Amino acid sequence: MNLITTSTQIEQFLSAFKNIARTNGVRFWQRPENQSMMNMLELTESVVTNDILLNLTAKDYYEGPKHEEGYSDAWSFGQNIEGKNVYIKLTITEKKKRKRAECISFHEPTLPLSYPHR
Repeated sequence: MNLITTSTQIEQFLSAFKNIARTNGVRFWQRPENQSMMNMLELTESVVTNDILLNLTAKDYYEGPKHEEGYSDAWSFGQNIEGKNVYIKLTITEKKKRKRAECISFHEPTLPLSYPHR
């Protein structure tokens, strides 16, 4: 079980993620559930990046950082988008000294989301 993640730690992750995203964009994992949610909400990756991911705050935090097998730690958030609850999992990877902002998940939550910083 993780110790409680502070608002400052969450904001530090979000700041780093957003800086990379603004410079290099976001790599979206091509998972059926992610594509399905974006299609249902009629959102493109660009709109998700600019209107949703770049506006996340500590209040949207759900859990993390959690270790993902073979990847950097992942941070989970939630948003209500057009009346739909959306689970968002983000990470920052580094390959050949180049950091990438990645969106692992963007779909309906499988469990109810709770927001410890609201």
